[in-house]
Amino acid sequence: MLIKLTLSEIARACEGELIGPDQEIDTVVTDTRQVSAGCLFVALKGERFDGHDYAISAMDSGAVGVVSDRDIDVISYVKVSDTTLAYGCIARLIRNAFAGPVVCITGSNGKTTVKDWLSQSLSGKNVLKTHANLNNQIGLPQTLLELDDQHEIAVIEAGTSVPGEIERLANIVSPDVVVLTNASGSHFEGFGNLEGIAREKGCLISGAEPDAIVILNSDDPFFDYWCGLAHGRQTLSFGFTNAADLYVDDVVLSAESSTVTLKYRGESISAVVAGAGKHTVANGMAVVLAMVAVGVRFSSAVKALMSPILVSGRLERLRTKNEALLINDCYNASPTSVEAAIDVLAIQPVEKTWLILGALGELGEQEGSIHQALGIYAKKKGISCLVCVGPVASIAGISFRSGGGHAIFCDTHEEAAAVVCTLDKRHAILVKGSRSAKMENVIEALIK
Repeated sequence: MLIKLTLSEIARACEGELIGPDQEIDTVVTDTRQVSAGCLFVALKGERFDGHDYAISAMDSGAVGVVSDRDIDVISYVKVSDTTLAYGCIARLIRNAFAGPVVCITGSNGKTTVKDWLSQSLSGKNVLKTHANLNNQIGLPQTLLELDDQHEIAVIEAGTSVPGEIERLANIVSPDVVVLTNASGSHFEGFGNLEGIAREKGCLISGAEPDAIVILNSDDPFFDYWCGLAHGRQTLSFGFTNAADLYVDDVVLSAESSTVTLKYRGESISAVVAGAGKHTVANGMAVVLAMVAVGVRFSSAVKALMSPILVSGRLERLRTKNEALLINDCYNASPTSVEAAIDVLAIQPVEKTWLILGALGELGEQEGSIHQALGIYAKKKGISCLVCVGPVASIAGISFRSGGGHAIFCDTHEEAAAVVCTLDKRHAILVKGSRSAKMENVIEALIK
């Protein structure tokens, strides 16, 4: 941890009450398996667990204090109204002590890719980054608490599943650089419509440092709204027209990469962008601007786009046992990301293209219309066959078949894998669906 804290300092930051003698702590944990001498144990609560049940055990193992929402029988503890909020307040103390730039990334699509690509591209720096997708009210504080005096920059991802979550995360991370990739149709169930999603994402801008740099997608319909939230903060934009500060010309999309000419404030550089798809070019532009925002020269930032970012389950190129191209895009799914993946599948140099689709989650009342539209989109893009897993994904299959396409309907992952298991190198297979659809089971069946 970057600095040591006292229980009294933590009590003030959390608007809590210190009960018992003051203690100095050098580590904050939420799991008794990570307890060490001199640490603070924060008793978080979830639907299926309650950290308060382990408070005494944590103290017996070496913790010198507990953050609790109730009276407990230990020597020293900080009593607060909500331990999750308190956890964020403690992380904010560490963030405030950090002198380096903090970059925070949010958006409906692309945030994890941008986070990982940016972190990889800052290879000359000691970077703290969000691990995997630990981007919520537990994961984000946990990441900031890992800051130490060796770190030079923090690259943090912020996600949301309920209204108000981004505002709370922004209050913790207080970014120096905001990257907002886009707002698209995910989490309709929680936010109702695109406007609700855009408002939620925009809270990261409102919660940024007063002199923060805000990086926005100029092609997003909510670009002007987000610019209005910047309130005097410097904004940098990226997009596919010259209305953006950074834009691309001469775009050639290929099966595994793209060639583009990037133009930024009078400079023009031709480059190869590693990774397939127009969305990857957009993510790359966001990375370049984030690098520029933290002091990297534009020409050096562009060079970073040549190095592919490999994220498991994100357009990951594999081979089946019979050498068919297998594109694993199971990490998660929104309507926009499914369309982007279909675009990549459609440009593969093969005889036939196969989409194995699982259900998209958290779409609320728009579940039917969105899956129907995806079936139409797949047919429009010339996908040879759509294999649907489950009743919700089958809605896409019905519209695909209605347009003249060949659709196959399966009840299980095993059935779907069996449909394509004999395909050879003349075929490309894309597997896509929300995390809840567990489409990685199809991948495992095809590569084992």
